[in-house]
Amino acid sequence: MSALPFGKPKNTVMMLAIVPARGGSKRLPGKNILPFGGHPLVAWSIALARTLPDTICVVSTDDAAIAKIAGACGAEIVMRPPELARDDSSTLDAMIHAGETVRKSGRDFADVMLLQPTCPVRPRDMVLQACAEYAAQPCDSLVAVSQRPLKIGTVEDGWYRPNYEFGAQSRLTSPTWYENGWLYLTTAETMFERRSLTGERVRAFEVPRPFDEVDIDTALDLALGERVLAETRARLGYAPR
Repeated sequence: MSALPFGKPKNTVMMLAIVPARGGSKRLPGKNILPFGGHPLVAWSIALARTLPDTICVVSTDDAAIAKIAGACGAEIVMRPPELARDDSSTLDAMIHAGETVRKSGRDFADVMLLQPTCPVRPRDMVLQACAEYAAQPCDSLVAVSQRPLKIGTVEDGWYRPNYEFGAQSRLTSPTWYENGWLYLTTAETMFERRSLTGERVRAFEVPRPFDEVDIDTALDLALGERVLAETRARLGYAPR
């Protein structure tokens, strides 16, 4: 396991990449270390982060098995306390804890990247593009989003209330945009001082299909993700060690 180097001289890097991987998954037990493409699921996010320039990769976990595997993959480990590993614990609180731990080790960073291990199919060139867009215009954060031409509405007391005219073609409806969890970039000031993952000025980075299709929370997600990975693996630009 790679431990944080406490006591080293203070220096600043561009980015802190945090991979949150607690051990208490209910719908898919042991999710973060299940095999995916021949490697533990968490290994894919670590492998990506380790290819990025001026970046520290930290895995925040409460689980010894995850910590051992993540350390073998080259990540630094921050063991989070039990109160940050409950079902209702927020990812933001775990990120702040990890960031404070890194700062206490004598290192600082200007920006934070959140890489959730459940979204493992991320081409390196696409992530670098997101970083470039984030740096090009002042903002508090950049959030990965997807868009679909969906016919959506609400259900009230069993009655469907559409936001479109019945019979309209999906391709002619206004696109529906949603946060897909694929990537977050946030200033350290936003995370620490505002206690926010995104702040108010949020840039959108559109992730094309099929890379945004993989978000693993169930056994079916895992099986479908394997198929997407098989089709896109050559595009990623890295592989777990």
